[in-house]
Amino acid sequence: MFRIRDLSKNLGNFQLSHISLTVDEGEILVILGRNGSGKTTMLNLISGILQPDHGEIYYNQVLLNNIPLEKRRVGYIFQKLYLFPHLNVFSNIKFGLPQKKSSESILKMKQIISILGIESLLTRNIQNMSAGEQQKVAIARTVLTEPLILLMDEPFTNLDIATKLVLTQAVKTTANIFKIPTIYVTHHPDEAFALADKIVILADGKIIEEGTRDEVMSRPKQKFTRSFIATLGSNNQRVESKIGGEPFRSKIR
Repeated sequence: MFRIRDLSKNLGNFQLSHISLTVDEGEILVILGRNGSGKTTMLNLISGILQPDHGEIYYNQVLLNNIPLEKRRVGYIFQKLYLFPHLNVFSNIKFGLPQKKSSESILKMKQIISILGIESLLTRNIQNMSAGEQQKVAIARTVLTEPLILLMDEPFTNLDIATKLVLTQAVKTTANIFKIPTIYVTHHPDEAFALADKIVILADGKIIEEGTRDEVMSRPKQKFTRSFIATLGSNNQRVESKIGGEPFRSKIR
């Protein structure tokens, strides 16, 4: 289990305030909020890029606060992918393997390549691939580093709807099979509905509402949540897919 307790950070004009949440093994928690709500700040605190002013970050019973970024074993996938342009797909993925490769790690690499459906791309040059294909390579390489938690900072924002749906299904399958606690941040309710086991609504550095996907998206308790989801639901393309259940269409008025 991954757990944050009473996390706070003052960044001058912005304050992330008293954030507490848990993510179980194989569970996907989606942080949904507008730009500037504090989503990326939260991920940067978890990863160790930023240090909290207050609060604790735990993996099971291990306190991560004082563990440096390079030793924290956090997988972090951004909008901009940091793949090696001079290496092909297979070499990029293999970079995530531990130095002392075992039969188990090789089997895991074959498994993640199969889950992501990129067997036919292994000899391709990274620069000759679509954005969606490159995202698959980034996911595979990150999972092979055996992260304690996977953080995803709006990685699918600039992709078309069909590609998003393929990738969201891949993320759900990967998190479930490899039992990786995953936090995914977005400002798109369609992505939240397709991906989430649980959802946290974040605004102005504070948690406004949290619960299961259906509780937050279909039966929100807070007026802010109802307005936020209804507004975004009318301004974004609807997901015409059955990933995670029925397609999300905002019915909140």
